Amino acid sequence: MLCVRKRVQTILLLIGVGMLIVLIHSMLVAPVASNAIAASTECADGIDNDFDGHIDYPQDPQCLSLHDQSEGPTGKGLFLDITDGLKTVKSNGHMTYTINLNSDRDENRNIDVQFFIPHQTNLISSTGGGDKIGDYVVWRNVTVYPERTRKLYVNVGIKPQAQQDLLVVSKVYSEGEEATDITRIEGIEGDNGEVHQLKISVNDGKAYAEPMEKLTYRIVVDNTNGPGRVYRLRTDLPVFLNYVNGSGEPRVDRSIVEWANQKISADEIQEFYLTATVDRDAPNNSAIQLKIASGPSIARDTTSVYAGTLGSTLSTSISDGLESAVSGEYVAYDVNVRNESNKLATEVDVNVALPRYMEYVSSTEGGEWVGKNVRWIGLTVSPHGNRKLRVTARIRSDAELGSSMRATAEIEGNIAVDKTFVSDRRIVGGGGIALTPAITATSLRAPVLLRKVADRSEVRPGDTVSYDIYLRNNTDRPFGNVVIQDKLDTRHMQVLGSSNGRIQGDRLSWSIPSLAPGEEWTVRYTARVNSHVPHGIAINNIVSVSGEGIETFSLNERVYTSNMNVITSLPPSGVGFGGIFVSLTGLLGAAQTAFLRRRRRLFV
Repeated sequence: MLCVRKRVQTILLLIGVGMLIVLIHSMLVAPVASNAIAASTECADGIDNDFDGHIDYPQDPQCLSLHDQSEGPTGKGLFLDITDGLKTVKSNGHMTYTINLNSDRDENRNIDVQFFIPHQTNLISSTGGGDKIGDYVVWRNVTVYPERTRKLYVNVGIKPQAQQDLLVVSKVYSEGEEATDITRIEGIEGDNGEVHQLKISVNDGKAYAEPMEKLTYRIVVDNTNGPGRVYRLRTDLPVFLNYVNGSGEPRVDRSIVEWANQKISADEIQEFYLTATVDRDAPNNSAIQLKIASGPSIARDTTSVYAGTLGSTLSTSISDGLESAVSGEYVAYDVNVRNESNKLATEVDVNVALPRYMEYVSSTEGGEWVGKNVRWIGLTVSPHGNRKLRVTARIRSDAELGSSMRATAEIEGNIAVDKTFVSDRRIVGGGGIALTPAITATSLRAPVLLRKVADRSEVRPGDTVSYDIYLRNNTDRPFGNVVIQDKLDTRHMQVLGSSNGRIQGDRLSWSIPSLAPGEEWTVRYTARVNSHVPHGIAINNIVSVSGEGIETFSLNERVYTSNMNVITSLPPSGVGFGGIFVSLTGLLGAAQTAFLRRRRRLFV
């Protein structure tokens, strides 16, 4: 039994020692195996694991270098370089190219090398047994040694007729790798040694443009100070500018537009035109710079992207049509807002400051009295159109004779002024200058007060418009057989309904047997804008009044002109103030109803 027990103990001891040896061996070998697996699966797997744009190879097994020189598109560890050591070279000059070959492999290697001979040059010689084959110099089985640079040399001469400012481009190829060298041919020199360069200019005639707008660039090449020559004109279109067409049949390669082999005589000036559109996604307030180059001659044009309406395209005027007025008299100021641009002006704010001796009475188009001023916020003005506003005020009784009443209208920093003097009599004329003055009675104290007001100043094709016409007898005698006629632009709109109005051709008329002193008459009718009316059209309406006791008054008091502009799209805000008000009212109403229903359920 004792022998058996000792034999079992010996076996157990040997098993324990063996397990310990296995454990120690696994601890020592595991990191190496882990690293080997990592190297084979992460670094030396032919994949760009360190995201530097190159492929990892066994020389960087642990992905430690972001710029390991052994990495490359071919994976063969070969690196090329070529240079002639020059930035410029003269016609009929000479260049020597040095080709450098390097390898990071541990063994010698034999490779083939090809050098492309630039077409502006003639091959003179090459070292290392290079043979000229067509447009190339070819070396066969060039030996490249580890940790050493193998050099090859090529001598070329520039052709005498080589064109000024062209680029001499040479390339070297081997094992799928390539390298490039670029040298410019110097320009022609004058008697004093100065280089006669072409003068270039480019301009699209605009400081601002909006997305999708078409720009036409005028490019001028001026050779008035130089001899005849052949040149090349080139531009790389900037981001957010898309090519449309160009004069002279340029070569277009994506964003590059090039006019090659252009001939120009001495003292000649040539023109080219390039048309491009601003990209739909061009950011607002970004700058688009187009650069045109011909050798060392460069010209630039910068156009800013602006999606809104510039203040410089908006102007205003204000006039009450009076030189002098009497205390207690009502005065109506006509404010005209003009949009000189070809786009819809939105979010336009207008401010009218009344004179010291004026009391505010009313304003049109939603103008709001804010203490001393009348303000309109967020107006729209049609392209190349006018927006007409009106402020009515009364001269205070304490206004001193001879006082100057100065009213101002301000829009986007542009200010217009109207001056009227307080006097003992009313004199028509003077005042500010309206951009498009309407024939209208300008004072509420005029013998005949004739007005026509539309429910909007801009319409879209197919919209329905409501008009109100007002007539008041401000004299001390009655008017008889009064006829009010409204001349419509039937090309662009048609009447839908009118109260007692008669339609005859393009005229809508009403008859009033008599109008007593101080009596007022008003009528409303609706019309529809035709669906085919073009964008930007102004629809004009002229209303006039005639009758017994009226014929002696001036045309200025018997005729009133109004117009509205047609737009084909809504402003960027998408909805006018009225629409917003209706929407908010609806939401508030819905919220109130929901609250009452909930409250009702709580108490049931």
